[in-house]
Amino acid sequence: MTKKKTALALVLACFFLHAEAPWFTGPLIAPPGTAIPYGRFMIKPQMPFTVYRPHFFSANPQLSCFFGLTPWCDINIIPQFFYQTTSHEHDVQFGDLTVGLDFQLLDADATPYFPGIKFAIREVFPTGNFQFLRAKKLGTDRSGEGTFATQAALVFYKEFHLYQLYWLAMTASAQYTINTPVHVQGFNAYGGGFGAKGTVLPGNAFQGIVSFELSLSQNWALAMDSVYTHKDESEFFGRPGIALMRTFATVGGPSSDQLSFAFGLEYNFSAHLGIIGGYWFSALSRNIPEFQSGVVNVRYLY
Repeated sequence: MTKKKTALALVLACFFLHAEAPWFTGPLIAPPGTAIPYGRFMIKPQMPFTVYRPHFFSANPQLSCFFGLTPWCDINIIPQFFYQTTSHEHDVQFGDLTVGLDFQLLDADATPYFPGIKFAIREVFPTGNFQFLRAKKLGTDRSGEGTFATQAALVFYKEFHLYQLYWLAMTASAQYTINTPVHVQGFNAYGGGFGAKGTVLPGNAFQGIVSFELSLSQNWALAMDSVYTHKDESEFFGRPGIALMRTFATVGGPSSDQLSFAFGLEYNFSAHLGIIGGYWFSALSRNIPEFQSGVVNVRYLY
């Protein structure tokens, strides 16, 4: 009887050892699934390398910083830079700055099956270069939108234990962005040309993301994001100016839609440190440039 009890205890111990919570870096595109609690912080450097058609290359390093304010709220700051090049022209610029708050409405482990819920509110400050662009730079000196954008998002997150070391983490987010009017002159982020001057009403935007992470071991995991983005029409009131081809320039544009996917492979050194790299690409696009992007993210949680 003693041997049987010992064997049963070993089996149970092995099962619970295998059921230990996984280490996840987080998918390539989706936001963090939970707020960072008081006394902790998370640093997440991100580096997308993107190619747009025709032959426009953009590197966009970002540093996402999350600092816990209460057990259920954090503040986050995301500065970013751009290095862009095309046709032997290149430029380096500071991008728009995002500052926000995350509120954990329901903990991810509060119930066995229902996901945790996080509400995020963010403000994007127009610190990037968006007007008086130099014509000879061919858009490489553009790094911002010029609008004070308010973003509100709901994020759902849950981890499911499948078998032994295999876990599945699911993230779903829905974000709506409201943009303020932008006063523009010359070549700008919305078009324009020589002598352009007026006001752009940027269209509001919606973005939905569904992401999955599957642990292959304590260290290795696969990740996938599916991203849908819709942007309303941008209207312009004023003088559009003259384009390089000596025709009237256009400012603003029609509504747009895009569906993209990202696939990543991540390695987690511990529960606190991990790295993920992968490929993000547009699958369907309407009135918006197609792209291909290599992305590398690092996550450090203290």
